[in-house]
Amino acid sequence: MEIKQNQILNFINIVNELPDEAYLLSMVAYGTAPVIREEKPSSLMTFTTAGRNLYELWNKFGLDVCRNLALEYTQLRDTKGSVRVLFFKRNLLDDCLNKRDCRDFLNRMGYASKITLEQCILKLKERFEHICPHEIGIFLGIPVEDVTGFIYHKGENSLLCSYWKVYHNPENALQLFKNFDKARQDIRDLISSNNFNFTDCA
Repeated sequence: MEIKQNQILNFINIVNELPDEAYLLSMVAYGTAPVIREEKPSSLMTFTTAGRNLYELWNKFGLDVCRNLALEYTQLRDTKGSVRVLFFKRNLLDDCLNKRDCRDFLNRMGYASKITLEQCILKLKERFEHICPHEIGIFLGIPVEDVTGFIYHKGENSLLCSYWKVYHNPENALQLFKNFDKARQDIRDLISSNNFNFTDCA
């Protein structure tokens, strides 16, 4: 545990010394590592003006960062000081949203039966203006049983909690979480290396 904490502290120190664009790229790469490594379809990140002002850096460098990381994105909500961004791999997200159980859930949430990925994202963005809708879990690759379990239990009584609250098949969730952790560790190790090339992330 102490070794891991030292590695994380070293990573933080290295990232904090980077110039602005490299700093933003490092933060996005680490935050979306499971998506970059195609372990999950999308990740949601929030950039604010606190600290080093990631909100400003995102507005300035976001497009180039996503291009370097081979990620697509959509801004779900921008409150002029805080922006929530959904990063995704198109093929993975499209496959996820078209699974039968996911599509059925989205239908119950008001999404049309026949709808393109772009239309799904637009609908999510419209709903995000008012609330953080439950179906965001589907977009993030969370199993439908865990999304419905969260709704039914009102966020309580989960079997375990890590990247999300688990209500069904914890063994499968644990393996997914290990894969996500490994993806983040790999990205962290790349960024912490002295000869890191930012194009290595993708």
